[in-house]
Amino acid sequence: MNKKGFITSALLYGILSLFLLLVLGTVSILGNRKLANDKIKESALDDVQNLTTNPECFTTEINSRNNITITSYDDSCDKTVFIPETLNGSVVDAIGAGAFSEKQLINVTIKSNIKEIDETAFNGNDGLIFYIKTTSDQILESPWGATNATVHWDY
Repeated sequence: MNKKGFITSALLYGILSLFLLLVLGTVSILGNRKLANDKIKESALDDVQNLTTNPECFTTEINSRNNITITSYDDSCDKTVFIPETLNGSVVDAIGAGAFSEKQLINVTIKSNIKEIDETAFNGNDGLIFYIKTTSDQILESPWGATNATVHWDY
């Protein structure tokens, strides 16, 4: 092989090697990014499990099971609601009629402690997103009066 052919071959080999290095490096980076995104999502879900809404935002009453029913929600409170598992040491297990009506809520997280939600509990909340962390047979009739709602069951 002459000198010119050798230089051309070496140059093509170098370009091909660089191309493969870039492609494989990009695939590796994208794979690592997906793993990182999965870990971030998992961490965020764990954090959401621990978030709560200010207890003073809720008005409640004792129900027939000797637990708490949420009966209303303060208009000035956050539009992202995490239904508490307990309030003042008592289990919250129900959301009453119209409790969150017309509050312009963005999203609501409901955990497995909730066993009953009135069918009008969220009337007038357009486009509300629910995150339900319980089995679907415990609570029925979603989206409980909210219009154009999205319900994510996560159990």
